[in-house]
Amino acid sequence: MAVSSSREHILIERRYASVFATMSDDSITALATALPEKLRDPLAKVLALPAGTFTEPSTIAATMRQAMTTRHAHLDAGVLLSEPCTERCIELLGSTSDDPNLADLQANVGELIETFGIDAVRLMSIQYSLALAGFKRLIATDERFALPITATSFSPLRPVATDTVAQGEKRRQRAIRKEHERLVRAQSEAQRRAARNRV
Repeated sequence: MAVSSSREHILIERRYASVFATMSDDSITALATALPEKLRDPLAKVLALPAGTFTEPSTIAATMRQAMTTRHAHLDAGVLLSEPCTERCIELLGSTSDDPNLADLQANVGELIETFGIDAVRLMSIQYSLALAGFKRLIATDERFALPITATSFSPLRPVATDTVAQGEKRRQRAIRKEHERLVRAQSEAQRRAARNRV
């Protein structure tokens, strides 16, 4: 199966970020600890994970989420975590693996989910969701693989909008401060006028 071009990197990164946001910590932990050594080392490297990360199941997910956000590496993490699933998918698809159609994928997705879990298959699907028509249709027609609503609006490369409640409070404080400054200026002006009148 063809890998997406570098021009699509930002959009794929956003899609991976939105999918990771819907995954449970348990799912991320399970995918990470199930990786063979040949994939675990590259994952640790691309996320700059501290030594011993994989020996602490209770903190794996939190550590990985922070690293993915800090390093803008949702795509890299998603590809590596789903690689065992991708390898098996290629085996199952055989000669159609370079450009599988929807029927090809539907015929094999059940076995992949049973073996690797739904989230591994979701991550694999994102990898090819821009380049291959079969995966595009799978995401468009199968609600199990549909992109989260935030996929097109969320970008890990841009700051997330500040909480609206906090923004409202800031606006209120600014208004209070401006009104106070206006009253002080008016009082000062009145005092100056009174002083001039006394002269």
